[in-house]
Amino acid sequence: MMPPSLDGLRAQRDSQRGREGFGALAGRDVVYVRKPWDDEDDGPVVYLMEIGPAGRRVRQVELADDGTAWRSGPEDWPFNPPVVDLFDPVLAGQEISRHEFEESWARAQQVTPDV
Repeated sequence: MMPPSLDGLRAQRDSQRGREGFGALAGRDVVYVRKPWDDEDDGPVVYLMEIGPAGRRVRQVELADDGTAWRSGPEDWPFNPPVVDLFDPVLAGQEISRHEFEESWARAQQVTPDV
C-alpha cells in the first residue's frame, strides 16, 4: 500500500511502463538532453543538460530566445536535486549528442554570481 502522497507518482510510473523510450536513458553514466522550459516571467528558454546517473545536473547551458547562452555547473547552484527521471519515456526523445552539448558549452558565457 502506497502512502497517499505517493499514489500519483505510482500511477504516473505505471502509465509510463510499456511506452517506447521507457527507461532508455537509465543506467548510463552520463546523458545529454535538451529540455524546453517556458518561464512565465522571463519567457521561453531551452536547457541543454549533462545529467549524471542519479538524474542530477553535472553541467548546464541555458539558451534564451534572443540567442544568449549561459553555462553553469554545480559551483553555481545553491543545491542540485535530481532534475530528471531517467526512466521517463519523454526524456528519451530529448536526448542530444555529447558533441552538440560541448559545442554549446564552449560558446556560452559563464554565469556570473550575484554580488
